[in-house]
Amino acid sequence: MITTECQEYLTEGTLRHGLHVAVRPLCRDDRLEVVEGFAHISAESRYRRFLSGKPRLTAGDLRALFDSDQLALVLVWPRSSCPDIVLGIAQAIPLPDRPDTCEFSILLADEIHGQGAGRLLTRELAQQARNRGVTHLTGYMLATNEAPARLLAGVGEVVHDRITSGAREMEVEL
Repeated sequence: MITTECQEYLTEGTLRHGLHVAVRPLCRDDRLEVVEGFAHISAESRYRRFLSGKPRLTAGDLRALFDSDQLALVLVWPRSSCPDIVLGIAQAIPLPDRPDTCEFSILLADEIHGQGAGRLLTRELAQQARNRGVTHLTGYMLATNEAPARLLAGVGEVVHDRITSGAREMEVEL
């Protein structure tokens, strides 16, 4: 494992186009990078992630992300002489009524879609969730957004998959 100013990298990999990336826990020092990075995510990608138009992260979004005990990992471009560049973020948000289940979400920079980044980040999130006693991940997505469905199905056995009113609800057992 390589150590950064924030945390240790949990895993590393190389994307299809050759970029070396690493996954580590989100840390407070990532706040500005996350806010600035979100501004560069396309409107379509934001809509696919949030199921609505979302022009910016709100103060509430940032509190929920940085000031909670949820599991949040970032995919970064590690650079030795500068801070890591955040390229993606995945979360496992505990469900209050089901302590063994977390809601999965992921958001990646548009430039790395289809390069293997989501798979690397999701696999590590699932492993870290298992380490915390989580047995199920759920996801809510647009019915037409196949990428997060493939990511979830890639880390566990699908136990629920339903599409209603253009939205897909999916659950996997880890």
